[in-house]
Amino acid sequence: MQVISERNLRSVDLNLLVAFDALMAERNVTRAAARNGLSQPAVSKALNRLRYLFDDPLFVRRDRAMEPTARALELAGPIHGALATISRTLVQPSAFDPATVSAIVKIAAIDLYHMNLLPALVGHLRRHAPGVDLQVRASDCSYLRDQLAAGEIDLAFAPLGTRTDELSAEPLWNDRLVTLVGANSPLRDSMTIEAYAGAGHLVDAGHVQVSPDGVGTSVVDAILAARGLRRRIVLVLPNSAGIPFVVAATDLIATLPSRIVKGLAPVPNIRVLAPPLPDVQVSPHMFWHRRSDTDPLQVWLRAAIRDIAAGI
Repeated sequence: MQVISERNLRSVDLNLLVAFDALMAERNVTRAAARNGLSQPAVSKALNRLRYLFDDPLFVRRDRAMEPTARALELAGPIHGALATISRTLVQPSAFDPATVSAIVKIAAIDLYHMNLLPALVGHLRRHAPGVDLQVRASDCSYLRDQLAAGEIDLAFAPLGTRTDELSAEPLWNDRLVTLVGANSPLRDSMTIEAYAGAGHLVDAGHVQVSPDGVGTSVVDAILAARGLRRRIVLVLPNSAGIPFVVAATDLIATLPSRIVKGLAPVPNIRVLAPPLPDVQVSPHMFWHRRSDTDPLQVWLRAAIRDIAAGI
């Protein structure tokens, strides 16, 4: 923070950093004001002082939203972490009691984890930490690192490939892949990997893939590519909820983790097969930023998620 270093740190109002943190979270002056119990003019005034302090616009208006600049994104993580540390220092009791906490926890997850993990987690919070609310948003793995660094989300559930040095991660569970086919599909448990990959070369046949970002590739495609094979992905869906209905009504097939398949809506005329793929462990991971390693609420919450995941 070169600009601040040229000024007396004692002249920096901590409330300005609180306003900045709220603006990063809400991307809206009115909501940021409500978040901190301030008036809209007060937050607008704080934003002007922040812009002078950091010699940067920090937020620019685009399509009715306040989009952070590159400088704001650079500042977001350190400021959020510093405020969290100050807050814990001032109010943290000697023994953490989740029943007395009032907080909002923001989690990024694809719907593959909604059906089995989130219901149990919400029930656990209602029993043991009724003042903790969850905000769950769709996960995009390409932005998780930046979102965790900026404090836009507190936890994320995603494949291991998302990991970086700034993030801590641990597996939630190990799973295996299964393939869903319709009642009239010629595919059987004994199908060859060539037949599995070649399903896409039949007329009006192919694979369904879940991909929130629309890319439509997965570990399955890497396995096939290593054997010189390629499947045709006819349909890419943003979530898994519609898969059983599509498979039942068409000749498309879908390959998913077995625990996810158990949570899908029961639809007749669907068979679950063992795909002719290596026994690859599919392990969703829980991610958080390293600055939250010792945060009392996060430590407690991660332990609860760990216990819930062990029983899934």
